[in-house]
Amino acid sequence: MSRTRLLQSSTTPISRLCLPRHSSSSTPTSILPPSRSWDPRTAFAAATERVSAGMLSREDAHNLFDELLRQTTPVPERSLNNFFAALARAPSYDDRRIGPALALALFDRVWREEAGTRVAQPTVCTYNIVMDCCCRVGRPDLGLAFFGSILKTGLKIDLVIATTLLKCLCHAKRTDEAVNVLLHRMPELGCVPGAISYNTVLKGLCDSRMSQRALDLLQSMAKEGGACSPNVVAYSMVINGFFREGEIGKACSLFHEMIQQGVVPYVVTYNCMIHAYSTLGRWKEVTRMFREMTMQGLVPDKFTCSSFMTSLCKHGRSKEAAEIFDSMTAKGLKPDIVLYSILIHGYASEGCLVDMTSVFNSMKYNGTRSES
Repeated sequence: MSRTRLLQSSTTPISRLCLPRHSSSSTPTSILPPSRSWDPRTAFAAATERVSAGMLSREDAHNLFDELLRQTTPVPERSLNNFFAALARAPSYDDRRIGPALALALFDRVWREEAGTRVAQPTVCTYNIVMDCCCRVGRPDLGLAFFGSILKTGLKIDLVIATTLLKCLCHAKRTDEAVNVLLHRMPELGCVPGAISYNTVLKGLCDSRMSQRALDLLQSMAKEGGACSPNVVAYSMVINGFFREGEIGKACSLFHEMIQQGVVPYVVTYNCMIHAYSTLGRWKEVTRMFREMTMQGLVPDKFTCSSFMTSLCKHGRSKEAAEIFDSMTAKGLKPDIVLYSILIHGYASEGCLVDMTSVFNSMKYNGTRSES
């Protein structure tokens, strides 16, 4: 993909793509006198802590930036980037995506309202944060527009921003371009793709139900070797992709190939295998994988146990599911409402009303409630 092509990937002005701006009926900023005691480093550090604690409202954030735009004291680049990064990772305010969405709205305010010397021009680090926010709010097209801005400003492209570009392309379902950037454009820009870069594209291919292409890329990584050798994360993503597409044989073959290559499976890999076999009703394979997992010294988590218990209960083996349940609690894992429900439903299906009642009473005694 050429430099021109990247610039033309989104022609809509960034200011028109950003989320609605904060509206306020307060006194215009030009009338309010600047605060002499305002220290931008301290103010943004405190705001960043509040974001991490989930205690910063949108109004508070916009008030902070109102103050910023009134001041003559410049805001350090790191302080602003740390604040945006915290918003990007914020799990929720009013909904799941308000944190990243708020970051985009504030970014738009700062560099569209001509903050001048009060804020340094966006760096590659800043753009990387906002591009990631674009993916998190479901606007990868806006992320590509930001990348076009990077190219126009002449900022040097590094491995981190190039990998985020791959993420935007994959989220935009432009996987062919993502593969091209990974294999050709990144080396031309002097960015040697690493494991995260490859894994980003592998995930994009699998999410687009193109697991065979992901396998081809995985095998080319194995041939190249070195830092690009596929790791357990890469193998696990492609294995899961094949399972989701119903390609059970390919998934199992790749699992055994991974082991032959000396890549040790971890809990997530086994969870993928156990869940897939459980969904297919192949409880013998589920049992074998569960035993193999424990023999490797891996401790099953709640997801592992729920998949295994579901498979056993579907085949009238609720007593064995109860043994898994008991072994999990004996190892210190606190059962949640999902695990209790699996066991209760299993006993009910088999007509074991006494056992079902016992589990239900145990759930109430332990104070387990639905999180909904």
